[in-house]
Amino acid sequence: MSEPTSSIFEEPKHVAVLRRLRLIKPEQRAQAFRRVVIAVLVSWVPLALLSAVHAVIDGHPELLHAFFTDIAVHARYLLAVPILILSEYIILPRLDITARHFLVSRIIDASDRERFDEAVASTRRLSVGIWPSAGMTVLVYAIVVVIALTVHPGLFPAWHHADDASHLSLAGWWHMLISLPLLLGLLLSWVWRVGVWTRFLHQVSRMNLHLIASHPDKAAGLQFVAFSPRMFMSLALTIGIITAGTFANEVFHLGLNPLDHPAVPIATALVVVAIFISPPLIFGRSLLMAWRRGVFEYGALASKLGTQFEDKWLGADSLVDQESLEKPDFSSTTDLYGVTANVYAMRPMLFDPRAAISLAVATLLPFAPIWLSVIPAKVILTQLLKLVV
Repeated sequence: MSEPTSSIFEEPKHVAVLRRLRLIKPEQRAQAFRRVVIAVLVSWVPLALLSAVHAVIDGHPELLHAFFTDIAVHARYLLAVPILILSEYIILPRLDITARHFLVSRIIDASDRERFDEAVASTRRLSVGIWPSAGMTVLVYAIVVVIALTVHPGLFPAWHHADDASHLSLAGWWHMLISLPLLLGLLLSWVWRVGVWTRFLHQVSRMNLHLIASHPDKAAGLQFVAFSPRMFMSLALTIGIITAGTFANEVFHLGLNPLDHPAVPIATALVVVAIFISPPLIFGRSLLMAWRRGVFEYGALASKLGTQFEDKWLGADSLVDQESLEKPDFSSTTDLYGVTANVYAMRPMLFDPRAAISLAVATLLPFAPIWLSVIPAKVILTQLLKLVV
């Protein structure tokens, strides 16, 4: 069964990187670095320069101070935007490798190869097509317009306004027209990709899959799909950074006690985990059918062999000694029962607890400095000593 030659989630020039499961390869690092630098130069640097110009011309140095103490804007454009860009070089190749593994592992039946190729082709069109990109651009600026018209001016940072709070400063205009659309575009592109990936898995789940109920992964050979949410850890980290940046402003500028508001980080982590853990669950129906078939088939085989084994070795005149235990009957029965046990131990859904924990930790990690800033060092050291001792 030959593999498709074109990449599913990237342009053809990136096909070579899909041959091995690694992070950013040397030939891509220059391109990735260039994109990150350009994004920062476009999204963050003009905001700093325009805020400085506004502060100098109008004689309001507090505006420059307001910009550089705005944790949210630095979190978004110095951290989140670069990570979203770098994630393309890390996640997309791995998604492609995961998709190809359906063929490598021969899970796709030969009769469904054409349907699989069609699913790959449609997924590629949706992931790199011009119309999704155009629609994304329209949606991004529609969201920006809605934000501009509905969000109260007082909710924007001070550097966002001119002398009159109802008018945008130069930095505010740049933020609404360039910086924010860039961030939203990167975020929505990943939302789209996750949706396209989910659609692809749904299409595959409806095919005639060659699932092995006795597979040692206890997922009929599909456990590699359950591991796929781990690939989205960088996106979970990004969402945590964006949320924590806004939360940090409320803590350090408005005096909010983060320990009194645990719902924000917890809710963020739960939503992130739910989003990225959900796609593999699509195979639940296929797993259930494979489990039912395996229970009946392997159960019947185990019962038949067990009956023969008992008739031969548990009769009244049977004598089981050391030599008897070395006969093939015992080893073959043990082997079959071990295989059958795999069937009964099959998991009903593709869920990897470690993936869920990893995603939650990645989401909560940006909140750690906020919590540490309000917890006395003595308390932290005491708790660490308790863990060690």
